[in-house]
This record gives sequence, structure tokens and C-alpha cells, in this order.
Amino acid sequence: MKRLLYISHCLPYPPDKGERVRAFHEIQALSSHFRITLAALERGHVDQPAVQALRQWCEEVIVAPAGGASGLARGAVSLFGGGSVTEGYFKSRRLLAAVREAAAREPFDIALGYSSSTLPYLLNVPAGARIMDLVDVDSAKWGAYAASSSWPRSCLYRAEARAVRRLEERAVSVCDAVLLTSPAEVHALSLQSKKVIPVSNGVDSEYFRPAERAAGAPQSLVFTGQMNYRPNVEGVCWFVRQVWSTLRRGWPALTFAIVGRNPAPVVRRLAEVPGVSVTGAVPDIRPYLAAATIAVAPLFIGRGIQNKVLEAMASGLPVVASPMAVEGLDVQVGADLLQADTPEKWVERLGQLLSDEPGRRAMGQAARRIVQDRYIWSARMAPLTAVCNELLGLRRTRPIVAHPRQMPIGT
Repeated sequence: MKRLLYISHCLPYPPDKGERVRAFHEIQALSSHFRITLAALERGHVDQPAVQALRQWCEEVIVAPAGGASGLARGAVSLFGGGSVTEGYFKSRRLLAAVREAAAREPFDIALGYSSSTLPYLLNVPAGARIMDLVDVDSAKWGAYAASSSWPRSCLYRAEARAVRRLEERAVSVCDAVLLTSPAEVHALSLQSKKVIPVSNGVDSEYFRPAERAAGAPQSLVFTGQMNYRPNVEGVCWFVRQVWSTLRRGWPALTFAIVGRNPAPVVRRLAEVPGVSVTGAVPDIRPYLAAATIAVAPLFIGRGIQNKVLEAMASGLPVVASPMAVEGLDVQVGADLLQADTPEKWVERLGQLLSDEPGRRAMGQAARRIVQDRYIWSARMAPLTAVCNELLGLRRTRPIVAHPRQMPIGT
């Protein structure tokens, strides 16, 4: 079996949040074709049970600390030096030294970096071929943050957008392949190159399954996600302020559960609004999906495929979402889910579903079918393994060396 180095800015286990889910399923798919060395950065203490679990798919797991106060300091230095904050935040000489030592023992045939912050590692480690999974066009996300923020944050976000854009451009210039989550993200990157390939997210339709709702169960809405992540925070706050009170006048018993770890203070305060609950971290989101009547995804800043939407659809829930939340999904709006872009449309679409139990059931069933037909992980990861195997065929005679245009790695 050929040898593959997978470099991640996070330890991708358990696969219970957005940044971990895609990375975990890439590793799982690649493990059938390659001997994998995982090199990951971990903020805070190293989760040893997670490391042990990942050894089911990886022959070696290398973890080094990153982030914290020193990471923020490195990020600031990087930004003012023309780099990105995230690039500086995730710099670690320790990780690079460990990976180079692993390469010296036995060369890597392929190296894959997960998110643009890992590009310096990808270029500093000897490998026969290099793949960068940008996941989303993060420069566009930072640009959206800048456009919706006041000074001085807008200036910082704009600088980060420019720095991340340079990383994205360099990845396309020097890597053998660059991955994004959807054709919409490929279009948003706006760099014409055959190297740029869409490899979509999927969902585990066995883990997320429809559950029988008890007859006469109260009607409820649910939102799931990391609740200190800005797009999620702004989305639920907007929904409660702009939609919730009007909607609840028509359905006084309706409840809204905001489910996810690390709720920001402004999110926690939403629990003071009648009918709204904020759970914080939960061991399993499936009971909350099972108890819900409708899943909502009011997102106005964000990129790529939304796992929360796919998970709700796999669970057989009808979904109402903003246009940004369904961008990149191969679905039929109106049949597989509903879309709303103003408070009035949100009230109208949700009222339509709340008043029509057979219609809700039919939409939930259609959503589940779409997931099973188009979004199973094994099918979604097939292009990734195909790209790796193609690069191996093209690079049989290429010497395994670090890239000639290396990037510096900080302390």
C-alpha cells in the first residue's frame, strides 16, 4: 500500500462538528487505499481516546499543540507581516519536525492538507504529490465578515480576507490538486484551473435516521451547530428577533431548540425569550432532531455544504433554510426543502409546514430520499480516492522532495 500524509488543523475525531466531519470521512475513505499518517494540531489538551480511535484508520497519529494565547500572538505577528491570522495561529515547529522525521523513515507518496492554514506544512514535507483541501473559500467568508462589521474589526477581517486569498491562490499554483466542497465554491474561488475539483460533503444516513414522533407531540423547531461560530450566532439571533415573535402569535405552543456546544453569551440570552431553549453541549443531537417538527437554517454568512442541513434531511425532517444555507446542495427547492430570505417569507414557509402534517411528512420523506440517492459518504468520497490514484499514476517517476517554494513555519 502507498503511503499518505494527512495534515489537519484539528484532531478529526469524534466527527461531531463541521471541521471534524469532512476530515474524518476523508481519512476513513482513504484508509482503504493508503497507509495513513495523520498529523494534527490540537488546541488544549490532547484527547487520547480520540487518538486511539483514529488508529483504526491511521497507522500513525502525530499530534502537536497549537492555538491558545501564543497562537493568537503568532496570528497577530503573521497578519501584520502579510500572512493570515489562521496561518500563524496554527504554526508549530514541533509538528513539522515530527512529520519530517516520519518522512525520513519512509517517504510519503501523497500529502494532503486540510484547510488553507496547513499549506505551509504541505510544502515543507517531502511528498510525491500534494493535494490541498480548501474545503470552502474562506477568503470570501472573511470578506463577508468585513462587509457586515464596523471599524476596526472590518479592517482586520479585510486584511485576513486578502491574506487567505493569497494562500488560496498559492495552493492552486503549487499543488497538484485543490478540493472544494461544491461547484458553487469552485465558482466562488474564481481561479480557472483544471486542478480545482469539487468533492462534496455527505452524511451518514445510518446514523441519522427518521424517528417516529409520538401522536400529539407538541410542534417545535430545531437549529443545530457550533454556537460560538459567528454565522450560527448571527443566524439564530436574527431568527429570534425577526421571525420568532410573529410566528409564535400564530402557534402559541410552538418551541424552538437551539442545540450545540459553547453558546456565545448573546445566544444564551435567547433562552429568556418565551418558547426558546438553548441546550449547550449535548452528547447526541439525534434526540433533538427526532423531537422536532421542522429544522431551520437561517444562515447569512457561510460557505460550502451545510452539514446541519444534510443531517436534518437524513433524519426525515422538513427543512426551511436561507439561500446561503442551501448553496451548493443538489436539491429541488419547494419539493425537497423550502427556502426563505425575508422575515415575511420565513413566517409564511414555516406556517405552511406547521399547518400541513401530510405535506411535512412528504417533504421529510423526499429529503431522506435525496440524501440516500446523492449524499452517502462513500459516494461523495469516490472522487477524492480517484484523484489520489490518478496522481500516483502521473507521478511514478517524480522524486519525493519538499516543494522548492517552501513556506516558513514559526515556533
